[in-house]
Amino acid sequence: MAISTDSIIHYTNSLDTLKAILKEGGLKLKYCNEELRLGVGSSNTAHPMVSFCDIPLSNSKKHFDAYGKYGIGLTKKWAFVKQINPVLYIDRNSLIADNLHTLIKSEEQVPQIQRIKSCAKNYSGKLTKNNITTFEYRFYDEREWRFTPAIDDEEFNKCKSAISIKTVLYLDNKDRYNEQIKEYRLKFDPDDISYIIVEFTSEISEVINFLRNEYQSRCTAKELDILFSKVCSTEQIIADY
Repeated sequence: MAISTDSIIHYTNSLDTLKAILKEGGLKLKYCNEELRLGVGSSNTAHPMVSFCDIPLSNSKKHFDAYGKYGIGLTKKWAFVKQINPVLYIDRNSLIADNLHTLIKSEEQVPQIQRIKSCAKNYSGKLTKNNITTFEYRFYDEREWRFTPAIDDEEFNKCKSAISIKTVLYLDNKDRYNEQIKEYRLKFDPDDISYIIVEFTSEISEVINFLRNEYQSRCTAKELDILFSKVCSTEQIIADY
């Protein structure tokens, strides 16, 4: 059995959000505020990103519960072209943690350090979700892949925003920072799609009709048939795997 998929999957909580992603042919970025603990210190910053995972569908029930039962899978070939990378998981007491903390404090080569930080996460730590706190939650088990804009990304730079924002500034102006990047999209083409996941099997026909209306000008009849075959439900996945 494979321990990772040939796709990366972005999960969401609603059918409307999934339809918006498909209609626009792109994923919105959102700032995510994170504490990265590094030895005796820490870095508290927010970064604009889109997150994915490459957990096989057969092992995804826990991920469905945490991140949503709707999703879109995109090929790793597309991911590599878009320079999307697996998250760098760092144990907070490791040598690399100490080295990164030293670089952050030195404030040399700041753009490069910000880039590394934006794709780094602790191996484990405190997670608060839906008002429930788990201590020593193992983030590593999420097998996250992450897109953050490149320093020289022209489209992102038009947004007049930043790759790294200190937590104290972000939390005071969260809506403003996310408003600045609301038009940015991580784009994909129909043939980059490997899965379209809905929660209920009864929603499959609705999504197929939606694709037929939205994609008939973007795809040939044969390409549409192939796209329809990629629609599945979490109900089916949980039952069949």
